[in-house]
Amino acid sequence: MRKEEIVLLKYKDILEKIEPQECHLLLGNGFNRGLGVDTSYKSIFKKMTENDHGIYKDAKTIVAECGDDLEKFIGKLVDDIADQNSFLKKYVANKVKCDFMKAAHEIVKSGIKNIYAERNEGIYILLKNFANYFTLNYDSFLYLLLLNFKLADSNPKKTIAMQPSLKFVEKDMNDVQNNIYSEIKEARRGWSININFWQKSNVVSKDMWDLTKKNFISGIEIYSKSNNKNWKTSDIERVVKSILEEEKKNNILKNIDDGSIISLFNNSKEFVFDVSKETQNLFFLHWAFHIYRDWKEEKKITQSTDGALYDKLEEILNNEERDIICIFQSENKIDEINRSKYLKKCYDKLSELSGAMVIIGCSLSDNDQHIFTQINSSKINTLYISTRKENAEENYKKAKKYFQNKEIILFEAESISYELPQDTD
Repeated sequence: MRKEEIVLLKYKDILEKIEPQECHLLLGNGFNRGLGVDTSYKSIFKKMTENDHGIYKDAKTIVAECGDDLEKFIGKLVDDIADQNSFLKKYVANKVKCDFMKAAHEIVKSGIKNIYAERNEGIYILLKNFANYFTLNYDSFLYLLLLNFKLADSNPKKTIAMQPSLKFVEKDMNDVQNNIYSEIKEARRGWSININFWQKSNVVSKDMWDLTKKNFISGIEIYSKSNNKNWKTSDIERVVKSILEEEKKNNILKNIDDGSIISLFNNSKEFVFDVSKETQNLFFLHWAFHIYRDWKEEKKITQSTDGALYDKLEEILNNEERDIICIFQSENKIDEINRSKYLKKCYDKLSELSGAMVIIGCSLSDNDQHIFTQINSSKINTLYISTRKENAEENYKKAKKYFQNKEIILFEAESISYELPQDTD
């Protein structure tokens, strides 16, 4: 029987193929590593033994015996505790989980700066192509990555702009222009303006977001005059140019929705996941550290400081009615998914997809067979899967086994580059 020839495409070839069609993204831990953040179990356990969680140095042998599997590690520890001491069993399990999550967060936080390194500036060229975003990772990497994008809620196009861009733009302008910049940015997000196209009977209301450069400048001049700002035309033109350049480079994603809504509880705002929300397009398939169960509801942690985040994790883990339900174990994942309305929705969404899917950084291991089965049952017709060249043959066999009903196209992981092309300026 003739051996099937495996064709490996380049990353740039995949970008060209997916641009004109409906497409979805599935990320594994290899995606994190490709951006300079190693959130593998092994790396997290190593972090636990390095920092002030030094007690884990004595557990290196047990960790190795468990194959860096957190649930197995916890299981070995609690098995050595007397059955009647249920408090100590739970305390040990929660302590290890909390330390594990803290270590993972420290790794992510220290590595998140790599996202803004010059070599990663063009990541939007990939991300802009997808209708839905899925991740197999439980860590906070994707969460923190998206937090660094600012959603202009009042903007009808609901685009997302990279938050750090503001300070870099400000450095290039004088104080007067900076003041104008801040005010015009707000205008760009929320204002409307009536434009008279030379005939009084033809007055059109346009959102500032939708104006051309010429009309945008005219609108700001009208605003300046009516509010006695006395802004110079040259300053307005300089600021408008900067804003438009910033938007061209950074406004890359549309309608990102993690499924959470604001809910008032005891006069405080909380983010609760609404499984009936049809606009959700960001899915954590194995849960995540920033998502927890509070009695019957599933909520999002929004603490802005490390101390507040860690306090919240400990508070959740030490409360009988709350829990962080990350799927750490390699077995019985479906059982855990069925216990959570959030996870069940994410899982079911996979089978509803159509078009194509790009898979980056996934090992295609049997641990995630339940995910692959859902994708195979969907109306997805083509899967573009990243692989290292030396693993291409093995991964192609795995892909053909898991995705029997799909066209499989592999591309070189080594060819992936998130550098901004020279001609995108």
